[in-house]
Amino acid sequence: MKKRLISLFVALTMLLCLIPAAFAATFNAGTYTASANGMNGAVTVEVTFSDDAIVSVQVTEQAETPAIASGALEQIPADIVAHQTLAVDTVTGATITSKAILAAVEDCVKQASADPDTLRTPVEKNTADVGDRTAHVEVLVIGGGGTGLAAAMSAMDNGAKDVMVVEKLSRFGGSTSVSGAVVAAENTYYTQSIGLEPNSEVWLEEWKASSDSDIGVLGKDPGYPTYERVSNYFTQVGETINWLEDEGVAHWVTYPFFPNGRYQVPDYVIDSETGAADPEGGYMLIDHMVDWLKNHDADLRLSTTGTKLLTNNAGDVIGATVQDASGSYDVYASRGVVLATGGFAASEPMMREYLPQFADWIDLTTAGAGDTGDGMQMALDVGGVFYNDPYVITLGSTSRNGSIAGFCMSVNLWGRMVVNSKAQRFFNEGYMPYQATVALSRTEDGIAWALGDSKFAGAALLDAAVDGTEVVKADTIEELAALMGVDADTLVKSVETYNTACATGNDAEFGKGASNLTAIDAAPYYAVRIYVCTGGTIAGVKTNLDFQVLREDGSVINGLYAGGETSNREMYAYAYSSGSGVGYALASGRQIGMNLMK
Repeated sequence: MKKRLISLFVALTMLLCLIPAAFAATFNAGTYTASANGMNGAVTVEVTFSDDAIVSVQVTEQAETPAIASGALEQIPADIVAHQTLAVDTVTGATITSKAILAAVEDCVKQASADPDTLRTPVEKNTADVGDRTAHVEVLVIGGGGTGLAAAMSAMDNGAKDVMVVEKLSRFGGSTSVSGAVVAAENTYYTQSIGLEPNSEVWLEEWKASSDSDIGVLGKDPGYPTYERVSNYFTQVGETINWLEDEGVAHWVTYPFFPNGRYQVPDYVIDSETGAADPEGGYMLIDHMVDWLKNHDADLRLSTTGTKLLTNNAGDVIGATVQDASGSYDVYASRGVVLATGGFAASEPMMREYLPQFADWIDLTTAGAGDTGDGMQMALDVGGVFYNDPYVITLGSTSRNGSIAGFCMSVNLWGRMVVNSKAQRFFNEGYMPYQATVALSRTEDGIAWALGDSKFAGAALLDAAVDGTEVVKADTIEELAALMGVDADTLVKSVETYNTACATGNDAEFGKGASNLTAIDAAPYYAVRIYVCTGGTIAGVKTNLDFQVLREDGSVINGLYAGGETSNREMYAYAYSSGSGVGYALASGRQIGMNLMK
């Protein structure tokens, strides 16, 4: 488990000034410890009390994702001590972690023989008049993920002096920060150094073949990708990676691929405990981009939401209204406004409206918590147009058991056997993740189980994760079926048929390749309930190749740009290509910054 000590100590004399009049708790002075479940397991706190105050709150142990939870891990303990209450606001985007800290602190309050209900006094909101905060900048970027930060960097690198980035969450990063920062690119410094020649023509043909396969699986043609857009990406992404390296932000290396299609990640970017690749690659990339912007005096504002675009009489965008804890104010941008707020995979209303077949799994998306379609809606409000036939960025499967969720996603299903609630296989588990996602989303009741045995490389992780509901273990297939809630005879028959296919190397049912056929014949046996995992959306508002937002008639909305997931529909048919999400975010952001300064 990762350990991190986050502490806050406040002098008792200061505390006495801060304690609300309604505060009436008394404690058995001392230090107490408690834990509560967060996103990735237990969050442990250590709380010190005097006779009449909470002196300190420390998060002593946790395994939360830094890019998601860092704000909560710092802010919640600080607020509890500063305001002497459990009625503090949770941190947007890190609600589960926030609630875990609060629950653990409440446990400590009880251990200290105090009543938690005496610590429910709400924090008074600041209602002081903050005056006119109207701001004037050259470039306003709404959204502080990979796209937005790249756009801000690029604008400043091309001469902008006054650039503001507003991010509605308490941290920068968006979806990029929770990715491995893997980028699909050619003609980078590294590929040049190893003699790998760029070949965009071959890459484009492969992209077309993949898109045709997508269309075949889904049975309909969305009219995308737009290959001029894809070709533009091929040209720009390598230049973008080289630019970021020149700026000292990051260095990328090439990962070789195994015969089964999985890439071999160097040891230094593998989490030794979970086996997950690039556990903090995107998190570190974002940190370095933020540092670059700070060093160049960019105006970076967290917990600040873009709410409305400002236009002139001609319909040109001239700025935006933004809101923080103190209220709303207008920001005028002489060069333009960039919408970089991501997709809408974290918005239940939008998912139910546009992608209802995936809406039941929005809690399992790896998209940024701020991906709620804000930028898209702002663009629509000033005449922008939504791309038709949206889809999801598909990542295959995951588990609701937090201790193995990342592991299940990283290994996917190549070597596993998967059955539905009828205990029957229903697709080729050797499919690439996007095809597996389609198959999982088409089950009648959303139920699917991945089976394995003691030979499975991740058996030790599964063994530790057994919880009786999401991960089950048994010495026989019949016993396993009972724990899964499926028919035992059918499951036994399905396993026997699958094992025969493994022995002969011929999967007559679904055509799974021999290299991915591994028999399930060595007790104990495991079953993991698996669910659709998405990484974002393939959608957004229409833009041209300069990433200017377009109206229904194809005319440009002057002063308004959108990139990354806020406008990525033209890149794909239905299948996201690994590494292109972060690559497109960075490349589109860089192009926008350059276009703003022309």
